Amino acid sequence: MPRTIGDALGFVVGELSDKNYSQSLDFYRFWLGSGQTHTEVPSDQIFDAIWRNRATGNSINSGIGQLIHSAAPLILRFASDVESDRILSPYNAGLQSRLSAGSLREFSDNNLMIARYGRDTVDTFYVDANLVAHWANLGYVEENSIRHHILQSLISHTQLYDHQADALIILFKLAGATFGAYVDPSVVDRCFELLRGHSFTPPCGTSWQWEVDTVRRETIQVRSPQAGSKR
Repeated sequence: MPRTIGDALGFVVGELSDKNYSQSLDFYRFWLGSGQTHTEVPSDQIFDAIWRNRATGNSINSGIGQLIHSAAPLILRFASDVESDRILSPYNAGLQSRLSAGSLREFSDNNLMIARYGRDTVDTFYVDANLVAHWANLGYVEENSIRHHILQSLISHTQLYDHQADALIILFKLAGATFGAYVDPSVVDRCFELLRGHSFTPPCGTSWQWEVDTVRRETIQVRSPQAGSKR
Protein backbone atom coordinates (compact mmCIF):
# COMPACT_ATOMS: atom_id res chain seq x y z
CA MET A 1 0.00 0.00 0.00
CA PRO A 2 1.19 3.58 -0.65
CA ARG A 3 2.87 5.11 2.40
CA THR A 4 2.99 8.75 1.31
CA ILE A 5 0.89 11.05 -0.84
CA GLY A 6 3.61 10.88 -3.48
CA ASP A 7 3.36 7.08 -3.51
CA ALA A 8 -0.43 7.31 -3.76
CA LEU A 9 -0.29 9.74 -6.67
CA GLY A 10 2.20 7.55 -8.46
CA PHE A 11 0.09 4.46 -7.84
CA VAL A 12 -2.89 6.18 -9.49
CA VAL A 13 -0.84 6.99 -12.60
CA GLY A 14 0.52 3.45 -12.77
CA GLU A 15 -2.99 2.00 -12.64
CA LEU A 16 -4.66 4.30 -15.18
CA SER A 17 -7.30 2.63 -17.34
CA ASP A 18 -10.39 3.60 -19.29
CA LYS A 19 -12.52 2.27 -16.44
CA ASN A 20 -10.91 4.26 -13.61
CA TYR A 21 -9.83 7.38 -15.50
CA SER A 22 -12.48 9.76 -14.14
CA GLN A 23 -11.99 8.54 -10.58
CA SER A 24 -8.22 8.96 -10.92
CA LEU A 25 -8.58 12.60 -11.97
CA ASP A 26 -11.07 13.18 -9.14
CA PHE A 27 -8.54 11.77 -6.68
CA TYR A 28 -5.93 14.29 -7.81
CA ARG A 29 -8.43 17.14 -7.48
CA PHE A 30 -9.42 16.01 -3.99
CA TRP A 31 -5.82 15.61 -2.84
CA LEU A 32 -4.76 19.02 -4.11
CA GLY A 33 -7.89 20.75 -2.83
CA SER A 34 -7.52 19.33 0.68
CA GLY A 35 -3.73 19.06 0.82
CA GLN A 36 -3.08 22.70 0.12
CA THR A 37 -5.09 23.70 3.20
CA HIS A 38 -2.73 21.76 5.45
CA THR A 39 0.67 21.98 3.82
CA GLU A 40 2.51 23.56 0.96
CA VAL A 41 2.09 21.54 -2.23
CA PRO A 42 5.47 20.77 -3.88
CA SER A 43 5.51 22.32 -7.35
CA ASP A 44 6.75 19.08 -8.96
CA GLN A 45 4.49 16.68 -7.08
CA ILE A 46 2.24 15.74 -10.01
CA PHE A 47 5.04 15.92 -12.58
CA ASP A 48 7.06 13.48 -10.46
CA ALA A 49 4.09 11.14 -10.03
CA ILE A 50 3.56 10.92 -13.78
CA TRP A 51 7.24 10.81 -14.69
CA ARG A 52 8.26 8.11 -12.24
CA ASN A 53 5.34 5.87 -13.20
CA ARG A 54 5.21 6.36 -16.96
CA ALA A 55 6.56 2.84 -17.50
CA THR A 56 4.49 1.10 -14.82
CA GLY A 57 2.38 -1.73 -16.15
CA ASN A 58 3.57 -1.22 -19.71
CA SER A 59 2.57 -3.83 -22.28
CA ILE A 60 5.92 -3.89 -24.09
CA ASN A 61 7.60 -7.24 -24.67
CA SER A 62 10.23 -6.79 -27.34
CA GLY A 63 11.09 -10.50 -27.26
CA ILE A 64 7.82 -11.27 -29.05
CA GLY A 65 7.58 -8.04 -30.98
CA GLN A 66 5.18 -6.18 -28.70
CA LEU A 67 6.54 -2.64 -28.86
CA ILE A 68 3.52 -0.45 -28.17
CA HIS A 69 2.93 0.97 -24.69
CA SER A 70 -0.85 0.66 -24.46
CA ALA A 71 -1.11 3.08 -21.52
CA ALA A 72 0.80 5.90 -23.25
CA PRO A 73 -2.33 7.60 -24.69
CA LEU A 74 -3.91 7.61 -21.22
CA ILE A 75 -0.79 9.18 -19.70
CA LEU A 76 -0.87 11.96 -22.31
CA ARG A 77 -4.59 12.46 -21.82
CA PHE A 78 -4.10 12.65 -18.05
CA ALA A 79 -1.30 15.21 -18.38
CA SER A 80 -3.47 17.31 -20.71
CA ASP A 81 -6.45 17.20 -18.37
CA VAL A 82 -4.31 18.05 -15.34
CA GLU A 83 -2.80 21.03 -17.13
CA SER A 84 -6.20 22.39 -18.19
CA ASP A 85 -8.16 21.56 -15.03
CA ARG A 86 -9.46 24.53 -13.03
CA ILE A 87 -8.16 23.16 -9.73
CA LEU A 88 -5.00 21.42 -10.88
CA SER A 89 -3.71 23.77 -13.59
CA PRO A 90 -2.32 26.53 -11.31
CA TYR A 91 0.23 24.01 -10.00
CA ASN A 92 1.07 22.42 -13.35
CA ALA A 93 1.81 25.09 -15.93
CA GLY A 94 3.77 23.65 -18.84
CA LEU A 95 3.30 20.09 -17.61
CA GLN A 96 3.01 18.52 -21.07
CA SER A 97 6.01 20.41 -22.44
CA ARG A 98 8.12 19.36 -19.46
CA LEU A 99 7.09 15.72 -19.75
CA SER A 100 7.72 15.62 -23.50
CA ALA A 101 11.13 17.25 -23.05
CA GLY A 102 12.00 14.70 -20.36
CA SER A 103 10.97 11.76 -22.56
CA LEU A 104 13.01 13.07 -25.48
CA ARG A 105 16.06 13.63 -23.26
CA GLU A 106 15.85 10.12 -21.76
CA PHE A 107 15.24 8.61 -25.20
CA SER A 108 18.42 10.22 -26.54
CA ASP A 109 20.52 9.37 -23.49
CA ASN A 110 19.39 5.74 -23.30
CA ASN A 111 19.92 5.22 -27.01
CA LEU A 112 23.62 5.89 -26.48
CA MET A 113 23.82 4.02 -23.17
CA ILE A 114 22.24 0.85 -24.58
CA ALA A 115 24.48 0.90 -27.65
CA ARG A 116 27.56 1.21 -25.44
CA TYR A 117 26.75 -0.73 -22.29
CA GLY A 118 23.89 -3.14 -23.00
CA ARG A 119 20.13 -3.38 -22.62
CA ASP A 120 19.52 -2.74 -18.91
CA THR A 121 17.39 0.34 -19.66
CA VAL A 122 15.76 -0.95 -22.85
CA ASP A 123 12.20 -1.17 -21.48
CA THR A 124 12.25 2.47 -20.40
CA PHE A 125 13.79 3.38 -23.76
CA TYR A 126 10.84 1.79 -25.57
CA VAL A 127 8.35 3.53 -23.28
CA ASP A 128 9.96 6.90 -24.04
CA ALA A 129 9.98 6.11 -27.77
CA ASN A 130 6.22 5.60 -27.54
CA LEU A 131 5.76 8.83 -25.61
CA VAL A 132 8.00 10.83 -27.95
CA ALA A 133 5.92 9.64 -30.91
CA HIS A 134 2.67 10.72 -29.25
CA TRP A 135 4.12 14.05 -28.08
CA ALA A 136 5.36 14.69 -31.62
CA ASN A 137 1.87 14.10 -33.02
CA LEU A 138 0.45 16.58 -30.52
CA GLY A 139 3.03 19.27 -31.29
CA TYR A 140 4.99 19.17 -28.02
CA VAL A 141 8.28 18.17 -29.64
CA GLU A 142 10.16 21.02 -31.28
CA GLU A 143 10.07 20.96 -35.07
CA ASN A 144 13.87 21.16 -35.19
CA SER A 145 14.14 17.96 -33.14
CA ILE A 146 11.71 16.14 -35.41
CA ARG A 147 13.39 17.43 -38.56
CA HIS A 148 17.06 16.99 -37.63
CA HIS A 149 17.65 14.85 -34.53
CA ILE A 150 15.29 12.03 -33.53
CA LEU A 151 15.49 9.68 -36.51
CA GLN A 152 19.03 10.74 -37.32
CA SER A 153 20.21 9.71 -33.84
CA LEU A 154 19.04 6.15 -34.55
CA ILE A 155 20.72 5.75 -37.95
CA SER A 156 24.09 7.36 -37.24
CA HIS A 157 25.89 3.99 -37.48
CA THR A 158 26.40 1.86 -40.58
CA GLN A 159 23.96 -0.67 -39.14
CA LEU A 160 21.25 -0.66 -36.51
CA TYR A 161 21.38 -2.03 -33.00
CA ASP A 162 18.27 -4.03 -32.09
CA HIS A 163 16.91 -1.30 -29.82
CA GLN A 164 17.32 1.28 -32.59
CA ALA A 165 15.45 -0.88 -35.10
CA ASP A 166 12.64 -1.33 -32.59
CA ALA A 167 12.56 2.42 -31.90
CA LEU A 168 12.21 3.16 -35.63
CA ILE A 169 9.30 0.74 -35.83
CA ILE A 170 7.61 2.45 -32.86
CA LEU A 171 8.14 5.95 -34.20
CA PHE A 172 6.87 5.18 -37.70
CA LYS A 173 3.98 3.07 -36.45
CA LEU A 174 2.70 5.83 -34.14
CA ALA A 175 3.89 9.03 -35.82
CA GLY A 176 4.85 8.14 -39.37
CA ALA A 177 2.86 10.98 -40.92
CA THR A 178 4.39 13.52 -38.55
CA PHE A 179 7.94 12.44 -39.31
CA GLY A 180 7.15 12.14 -42.99
CA ALA A 181 5.94 15.74 -43.03
CA TYR A 182 9.09 17.22 -41.49
CA VAL A 183 12.05 14.93 -42.11
CA ASP A 184 13.96 14.95 -45.38
CA PRO A 185 12.78 12.01 -47.56
CA SER A 186 16.36 10.75 -47.88
CA VAL A 187 16.49 10.25 -44.10
CA VAL A 188 13.20 8.34 -44.11
CA ASP A 189 14.45 6.19 -46.99
CA ARG A 190 17.63 5.44 -45.06
CA CYS A 191 15.59 4.37 -42.03
CA PHE A 192 13.66 1.82 -44.07
CA GLU A 193 16.77 0.68 -45.90
CA LEU A 194 18.43 -0.13 -42.58
CA LEU A 195 15.27 -1.79 -41.26
CA ARG A 196 14.99 -4.03 -44.30
CA GLY A 197 18.59 -5.13 -43.88
CA HIS A 198 18.43 -5.67 -40.12
CA SER A 199 18.36 -9.09 -38.47
CA PHE A 200 17.57 -9.15 -34.78
CA THR A 201 19.92 -10.93 -32.39
CA PRO A 202 18.60 -14.36 -31.34
CA PRO A 203 17.33 -14.46 -27.73
CA CYS A 204 19.85 -15.67 -25.18
CA GLY A 205 20.13 -19.46 -25.11
CA THR A 206 18.72 -20.10 -28.59
CA SER A 207 20.62 -21.21 -31.68
CA TRP A 208 18.07 -20.37 -34.37
CA GLN A 209 18.22 -17.15 -36.37
CA TRP A 210 15.68 -14.71 -34.93
CA GLU A 211 14.85 -12.33 -37.73
CA VAL A 212 12.14 -9.69 -37.61
CA ASP A 213 9.17 -11.63 -36.24
CA THR A 214 5.61 -11.61 -37.54
CA VAL A 215 4.51 -8.73 -35.34
CA ARG A 216 7.43 -6.55 -36.42
CA ARG A 217 6.77 -7.39 -40.08
CA GLU A 218 3.26 -5.95 -39.94
CA THR A 219 2.85 -2.92 -42.14
CA ILE A 220 3.89 0.21 -40.26
CA GLN A 221 0.68 2.20 -40.03
CA VAL A 222 1.16 5.95 -40.34
CA ARG A 223 -1.04 8.31 -38.40
CA SER A 224 -1.76 11.93 -39.16
CA PRO A 225 -1.17 14.51 -36.44
CA GLN A 226 -4.22 14.80 -34.21
CA ALA A 227 -6.68 17.55 -35.09
CA GLY A 228 -6.17 20.61 -32.96
CA SER A 229 -2.56 19.76 -32.20
CA LYS A 230 -0.28 22.37 -30.69
CA ARG A 231 1.88 22.76 -33.80
